[in-house]
Amino acid sequence: MRDREELVRRWQAGWSVSRGWTKVEDDNDGILIVRAGEDNRAMEYVVLDADDKPERVERAAELAMAAGGGRGAGWITLATDDREARVDQFEELGLEVQREQDWLMTIQLSEQPALQLNDRYALHTELESDLIVCRATVHGGVVSSGRMAVVGEDAVADRIETDPQHRRRGLGSAVMASLVETAAAQGAKRGILIASIDGLRLYRSLGWKVVADIVIARC
Repeated sequence: MRDREELVRRWQAGWSVSRGWTKVEDDNDGILIVRAGEDNRAMEYVVLDADDKPERVERAAELAMAAGGGRGAGWITLATDDREARVDQFEELGLEVQREQDWLMTIQLSEQPALQLNDRYALHTELESDLIVCRATVHGGVVSSGRMAVVGEDAVADRIETDPQHRRRGLGSAVMASLVETAAAQGAKRGILIASIDGLRLYRSLGWKVVADIVIARC
């Protein structure tokens, strides 16, 4: 459990870099407080070790509700081995649970295969501020993209997206391969991400492993 708690901490660090959320507070009792500052996501509370210490979920709910700012302003994210129990707990606390399922995944970057892009498309990977950004284009238009934040030896993938009209052509795999190659060149060794149902098959095909379910709720 301690390993997963540390993994969640490391994911949050990279995710915040990716989103530009620089104000993060560790309350030293299992909750990371992220000042996202977005209209519908003012505060994010990342709960560590929620299964063994469910009281942390209760405290995060109290913090989210006290933050104010309107419905949906406070969000809570946690990793769990018992999704049903955490969903029930959130609902008992009066929170709105995100029904789309997500998963915490990881890989040793050296284990992800290198892939070539279909000749019809061009791939552009570059550093933008603290991020690695990759875009696949056709006729000058972006049809797939993604980013990675490198924090120490961790590479946290975020916003891996492909236009629906260009899916199942290897674009997501090629974007991920280019991001991983560039991150490894910067010294990263381990990849971390949160996958949606749409991304789960892609990441599994590249060798990523599920570590835990992710449950997200808002006040």
